[in-house]
Amino acid sequence: MPKLLKLSIAACTVILLSGCSISPDSTNSTPASPEASEEAIVELTQEQITELITSLPEGKTLEALKAHYIAIDEAAKQLEPFEIEYTLGPTADPARVEKVVNQFSEKLKMYQFLGLESLNQDWVLASEKDYQWWVDFRSAQDPSFPVEMWNEEKNELGHCRLRADIFCGAGNTLNGKNYQNNVVGTAFTNRGIDYVSRHEAAHFYQAVFGYGGRCWMAEGQATFFETYLESSSRYRDEIISELRASKTDVAKLSESELLGLLTSDQICQGDSNIAYNLGMLGYEYLYMNFSFLDVHNLQVLSSTEGWDEAVSKVLGIEASELNAALAAYIFAETR
Repeated sequence: MPKLLKLSIAACTVILLSGCSISPDSTNSTPASPEASEEAIVELTQEQITELITSLPEGKTLEALKAHYIAIDEAAKQLEPFEIEYTLGPTADPARVEKVVNQFSEKLKMYQFLGLESLNQDWVLASEKDYQWWVDFRSAQDPSFPVEMWNEEKNELGHCRLRADIFCGAGNTLNGKNYQNNVVGTAFTNRGIDYVSRHEAAHFYQAVFGYGGRCWMAEGQATFFETYLESSSRYRDEIISELRASKTDVAKLSESELLGLLTSDQICQGDSNIAYNLGMLGYEYLYMNFSFLDVHNLQVLSSTEGWDEAVSKVLGIEASELNAALAAYIFAETR
């Protein structure tokens, strides 16, 4: 079970008491691409890294928030990647797949500051032609695996329409095991790789440490990093516009109604996109007011001990106070 991350400031080292192993079913591995090492990277000292992950942005503005997390991501480029293992589909192009895995390695580096040392995913990388092989492979692993997530008739995997030039994926958890399924098209170059790998890397991190104690946390965090760290992602205004257009009319709720649904954790009911869009706003507030490390510890603890307990233990405030602050922020940003 993941434990809270503690920093030894005197020694300037990161200590994590947790353990996760890579799935033994995986058959391939690759380290990160050497491309990052060819760039001019300014290496930070341990003291500077500690300051980055324990401090707040320099001002409560979206610009300061973005600059702070870009700085964390840039600092992480100096880290050596850990090995990633995966299963390769029979018609997937190894060179294209390696390019994708290298991208994931780079996007995962920022979480190494939080103690990420390996993945807890059974990862398949197939081509758009590997449908039947994928069905047989996953069904052999677990007969209850939801193979309908790859809809051959609609030619869709999860929410993604498959083509030869596409990279997309869908993850799920079944019987306590985490699965990731990606299609790397046989003609894929780089379309979508930056923001998709950024989003899914957050889920890889969450699979190790926990998805958080609220319905909006997992997708909200992934959407936050995708939006703030990748220029190819949706704009923030687009995310808020989609939230305003939700069939649940969540953006038309009063602040007190919003608070009630956040407190009861019923805010995502009726529209799965709320977890992404409102969740991103939730993480804006969290990362603007609490450090990268504090939010990590909140996520870890709330995944096992519940939201109220985690907020009190990690942030030193009552959950009711945080819920009210989140409701006020989301209400203001969606008017």
